[in-house]
Amino acid sequence: MELLRLSGVVSVPRRCLLACAACLLALPVLATHDGDINMDSQLGLADLLWGAQSLANRRVLTLPQQEQGDVAPLVNGYSVPDGSFNLGDVLVLYRVIAGEIVLTYAGVPGNQFNIGDSIGEAEASNNTIGEAHHETVWSTGYNGGDIVISLNEHLELLQSASYYENTLTRDGLFNHALNGAVMADFATQAQAVVSVSASVPGAAAGKVVVLLGNNDVCASSIGEMTDPVLFEQQYRSGLDVLATSPATQSARIDVVSIPAIYWLWNAKNSSFTCRLIWAFGSVCQALLSGANQGCVSTASRLDPDNDYGDAPDSACQRRKLFHRAIRDNYNPILHDVLQEYHDNGMLPNARYTDIFDVLFLSEHVNTGDCFHPSAAGHALLADTAWCRSPLGSLDVACNP
Repeated sequence: MELLRLSGVVSVPRRCLLACAACLLALPVLATHDGDINMDSQLGLADLLWGAQSLANRRVLTLPQQEQGDVAPLVNGYSVPDGSFNLGDVLVLYRVIAGEIVLTYAGVPGNQFNIGDSIGEAEASNNTIGEAHHETVWSTGYNGGDIVISLNEHLELLQSASYYENTLTRDGLFNHALNGAVMADFATQAQAVVSVSASVPGAAAGKVVVLLGNNDVCASSIGEMTDPVLFEQQYRSGLDVLATSPATQSARIDVVSIPAIYWLWNAKNSSFTCRLIWAFGSVCQALLSGANQGCVSTASRLDPDNDYGDAPDSACQRRKLFHRAIRDNYNPILHDVLQEYHDNGMLPNARYTDIFDVLFLSEHVNTGDCFHPSAAGHALLADTAWCRSPLGSLDVACNP
């Protein structure tokens, strides 16, 4: 079991600390918290007036009315009700009614679905080539005995009573990732989520995590990467499926950036065995071809964002072009298009999680194919994604 050492105190099991964090968060999830204080199924000036009158002791609100009005504070733009009705709630309601913000509740979703590729299947995470390990996946993983505290496990810890967590028997329902998937497969996986949503409590998706694009950039050469224009069209097709279905249009759609795959190569590049595997394999040759050909200096190798005089036709420069294509072409598409769907109300609860700065070290890469994240790599992805989420930003484990 992974331990966290707290300053001035003894080490404690990380899962115990996370359980305590869930207690500290104490997020109410049963009340609506939509600001409709007078409970007339409309949000308007009357609700703002009732709230102000309550603070001035000119009106007594019932407990359910106070719960409806409990919409503050805002954390990273999300409403995180704190269990009390006060001036902060009235100020947030004013901004909502004035059209300054859209009220989005950061409570625990009812469930979580996974759309992705081989990373979403935890391919080779136990160092065995060709084996998927869904129990270890950073998003929907369910193995309580490994080192990965997945998003699924975080949510279950926060609200075990209402969160319909992924388990061994439910994995076929929630994890739709498929080895080799590219952005062209997004719409198909999204439709699968829509189709099975009727089988979960509430008959709707609470959260959908999307991590796709790795195989679009991991081509046989730089020129064989999916054309960015086509990539965007395929991305929009998947988002359209989610946006047009009642089962998913109000879900939290969390699109995760393509990670800096360059660091997966760098983590194992010093291994002769790994270089041999890459030389005889066909995976991601745009990055892995000529893996034994170094850069002009260590500084150059460790700084793919900048040039250090490497030859334009060198393997080193090709790897840097690969890295920058993700940074400058593909991830901006993921971010900008999703923001468009959020802003126009088609996917009002959509958000983008940037993990491009995640640095994979040797322990984060499996020793089977020397390329996919190991269990430690999935733990790193899970911790990063969680701490950058609205709920995770309140977690004491994310803010030591």
